[in-house]
Amino acid sequence: MKSALFVMKEKKIKIILDTNWYISATINKTSRRTLYKLITNKELIILFSDNILQEYKDVIKRDKFKSIIKTEQVTRFMNLVISKLEHAELVADLSGSRDPNDNFLLALSSSTSADYLVTGDQDLLVLKKIGLTSIVTLSQFTDFISRKIR
Repeated sequence: MKSALFVMKEKKIKIILDTNWYISATINKTSRRTLYKLITNKELIILFSDNILQEYKDVIKRDKFKSIIKTEQVTRFMNLVISKLEHAELVADLSGSRDPNDNFLLALSSSTSADYLVTGDQDLLVLKKIGLTSIVTLSQFTDFISRKIR
């Protein structure tokens, strides 16, 4: 009788990056390198929604960014980044943030059972957790990833 060997595949970590990290990576080389490391990490699934994409487009068009970055750079950046991410739909509305404009991120976290919501937004960070999703800063998340890889 042959014995079967079953190897359990390690679960990939699902994360959502708040729009502010995409904005930062568009205009800042260091943030761009960090984002590249995240989107090329085979242990991660980075989720995005149409809401994140729309917020990115709205924010990057603000006057304060017009002198920093050109439209072509934004288009090229988004085409490169979006191709590495996994699209997810919001299943339900969810509230809980002090800023109602951030509630879509909480809903996306819940809808996708994301492991982490990575943000710099204090209105979200103060919550610490929404359902199964830990709400952390990029620094906290990269510290976690670097310990996990060792």
